[in-house]
Amino acid sequence: MREATAEELAKWNELVAANPDGGNVLQARAFGEVKSRHGWQAKHLVFENIAILALQREILGLGKFWYIPKGPGVKDTVQLQRLAAKLKKTDAFAVRIDPEIKKGGVVGSGFERAPHDIQYNIATVIVDLAPSEDEILASFKQKTRYNIRLAEKKGVKVETVETNPESIKQMYSLMQSTQRRAGFYLRDKAYFTDFWQLHANSGTGQMFFASYEGKVLAGAFVTYLGSAALYKDGGSVREHSELQAPYLLQWEITKWLKARSVKEYDLHGTPPADQIDNPNHPLSGLARFKTGFNPSISEFIGTYDLVLNTASYRLWRAFGERLAAAYEIRAKKRLFY
Repeated sequence: MREATAEELAKWNELVAANPDGGNVLQARAFGEVKSRHGWQAKHLVFENIAILALQREILGLGKFWYIPKGPGVKDTVQLQRLAAKLKKTDAFAVRIDPEIKKGGVVGSGFERAPHDIQYNIATVIVDLAPSEDEILASFKQKTRYNIRLAEKKGVKVETVETNPESIKQMYSLMQSTQRRAGFYLRDKAYFTDFWQLHANSGTGQMFFASYEGKVLAGAFVTYLGSAALYKDGGSVREHSELQAPYLLQWEITKWLKARSVKEYDLHGTPPADQIDNPNHPLSGLARFKTGFNPSISEFIGTYDLVLNTASYRLWRAFGERLAAAYEIRAKKRLFY
């Protein structure tokens, strides 16, 4: 395993898209640039045919901690073990990973299950974009198809919008509206400004608005790389909820992605399959919406830590991570990850 050359860095997204897992947008160059502005150091590494974005932090008293978001881009645990042998030679005390290996895979020696998952889409709905538009629409639940047609009939319009200060302000306002209803933690506007702008500029992100009579009712920012796309951020207002704008928004995004040869659209997080019908799960409302586009839940192995320095890692697990996360919130007004 080695640092990427200047030539490889210049075509980094192409290398990621060619990874055995098909590529993941959280391994894209833009995501590394975002994180470099918000507390991390981005490292671009190459191991055989796998391009790896690793995020590094120096933890006071413990050493270097690495996180490989939605990676490394292996297709199975056999490849993961081969790569782990190289990762063990790094100078980090631990390397955190969350590869998109299907649930049930045995990670192997040297790894410990992390205390929590970082990404929301460890369990998720993925829409297959390979069939025709008619076939995709027919695969949705009847109620979802009805809501899409209702929004169209009532005059809801969906369009792509340029990512600029005005649209960023509008999109963040939509997310704040959703946050007030749902009660989740919302990063500050500066983080989303960097994320949306850098991904839009690199051709790995697109903003969409759904409007009615000139009023924006819902918005989404979608990231995409190679054959895969992710519903990264979204928000809506309560006004005119009867028009079902979010349903048409997702349908138009689906068609837009398909036209660009994307094969899979990840709707970004649901309860696990055994909790999908639990009305008390915090994601139950989102689950009802998302499973309308595909009732099947895809689940991945989740987040693991490759332990390289046992003493430092035990301190990290005991109190180091909690202290680091608390410091970021209180002193920097941002999340650790």
